[in-house]
Amino acid sequence: MITPQTPLEVIQQLGELTIQLRDQVRAYGQAEQDAVAKRHAADQIEARAFLRAEGSVEFRKNQAKVDADKAEEAAKIAEALVRILKARIRVIETEIDVSRTNGATLRSEFKTLGAMEG
Repeated sequence: MITPQTPLEVIQQLGELTIQLRDQVRAYGQAEQDAVAKRHAADQIEARAFLRAEGSVEFRKNQAKVDADKAEEAAKIAEALVRILKARIRVIETEIDVSRTNGATLRSEFKTLGAMEG
């Protein structure tokens, strides 16, 4: 992130960050829905496989995990994407806070320079 040098650059940077934040929040919502659907599918596949399997309870549990392996992998990947997007949102929020601080510092410096000149 480049530190803005003028109030206009601060405003532009805040606008760009706001757009990025909106896009990431939108992607987060979609990813959350996808993760929930994939988690549900994996759980259902495992439960059905458990009910179909024969043998001891421990064998049936393990067989169900094997049968649900691909769906479980997809669910875990989808859940990881949710965590990644959440982290990106936090980074953008921090960048917005930093930009606001830079803007306040610039305004203060301009006020001080104006007072010194006047």
